[in-house]
Amino acid sequence: MRSKVRRLFQLSIIVTSISTLLWIEPASASVHNLMKPVYHVYIDGEDIGIVDQEETLNENIDKLIKEQNVNGIALSVQNDVEVVATTQFRSSYDHEEALNRLEEELSFVAEGYELSFNDKKVGVFASEQQAKEALWSYAKPFLSKEQVKEIERTTNNIMATGEVRHPADSLEYEENLSITKVETEPSEVISEDTGVSRLVNGFEEEIEHEVELGDSLKEIATTYDIEKEDILDSNDLSNEEDITQGDKLYLLKEQSFVTIAETIELVEDEELTYETKTKKSSSLEKGTKKVEQQGKVGTKSVTYQINRENGKVVNKELIKEEVTNEPITEVVLVGTKEVSSKGSGSFGWPAVGGTITSKQGERWGSFHKGIDIAGVSNKTIRTVDNGTVTAAGTRSGYGNQITISHNNGLRTTYSHLASMSVSTGDTVQKGDKIGVMGTTGNSTGIHLHFEVYKNGKLQNPMKYL
Repeated sequence: MRSKVRRLFQLSIIVTSISTLLWIEPASASVHNLMKPVYHVYIDGEDIGIVDQEETLNENIDKLIKEQNVNGIALSVQNDVEVVATTQFRSSYDHEEALNRLEEELSFVAEGYELSFNDKKVGVFASEQQAKEALWSYAKPFLSKEQVKEIERTTNNIMATGEVRHPADSLEYEENLSITKVETEPSEVISEDTGVSRLVNGFEEEIEHEVELGDSLKEIATTYDIEKEDILDSNDLSNEEDITQGDKLYLLKEQSFVTIAETIELVEDEELTYETKTKKSSSLEKGTKKVEQQGKVGTKSVTYQINRENGKVVNKELIKEEVTNEPITEVVLVGTKEVSSKGSGSFGWPAVGGTITSKQGERWGSFHKGIDIAGVSNKTIRTVDNGTVTAAGTRSGYGNQITISHNNGLRTTYSHLASMSVSTGDTVQKGDKIGVMGTTGNSTGIHLHFEVYKNGKLQNPMKYL
């Protein structure tokens, strides 16, 4: 609310001129020479003494104003000061006494600028410039760097034309701003730093809340965004049970003087996800997939209108968007080819190259059931025909061994493997990788031991290879 301190400084001079002295007799001339003009000084109607010159009075008033004005605040005299000119004998007054009384009796009023929002007073500043500087210092941290630069650039351009302008004039406020020239006590005038501090800290507002049926202190605290303990303290309550329907609670809520509003446009690059399409492929086995075309995300330029209050986003609205790179659809082939687990009876070679280092027959005092293949650079082991894996694990003497039924009466085994790529129950096709040649079990070196059975009876592998 605007202060209304009435300015009462009226320096009026009531001059009583004696234009004609009665010269009754020549002897009175000597009396006249003892008289001189003097000035009676009245403050608020009280005669405080006499000064010999009106200029002396004015000089002392100016001196007192300067002494009181320690912060560059514009001051004026609050009292009614009246000067009455007359004449009297030279030695019948005390000049210093009047000046001392002047210092005692005079009071001063400050001229300042009150900053307020919605009639909530922040404080009185020495100048309108200081009030705006405090407001600008408070507002800048809530604004984007780009917005601060734009406001300052615009302000400088306007000032270059001779027009008075301050960056604070370009701010947007949710509340009604008022900077009003007022008169107040000199001690009430605040500095720019104090003004910023008050804007940051805000003020406490007392709110009255009538307790309704079912209200709890926790719910009330959440509604007003205050602490439950603060409600207890400010209402001299000790616990939740102390409130009943109809009670009036007095709540102290911290409020901001001003909400700095900012509206900006924000351009962001966003990804566009790609679609995935599938195509049936008769060349792929059923249950298998293969990426024919790799998908790739696209990009779009999106413009948003952002509304912020004291730096916090309160609304984000899409204005426009433009695709800058179209996404590429991913194409996945899905196999439809039925996989046959029945072998053809025509075997392929179980290794990648290599030579037979030991054939089936008597060897080292015992019968060698299969053939040994070694001397390869690529140790991949392949199934010799379509079939079903009936065993895949470790077997005494054979190490890691895989057994495949070709579902036509034939069965093959692959032993001493370093590792196995299939599991029991898997369906394999002729030439599929099933493991890696190794030297596990009873083995004298890296090789594959390969056996063939027909209707359960051991066969010579060379008959089928």
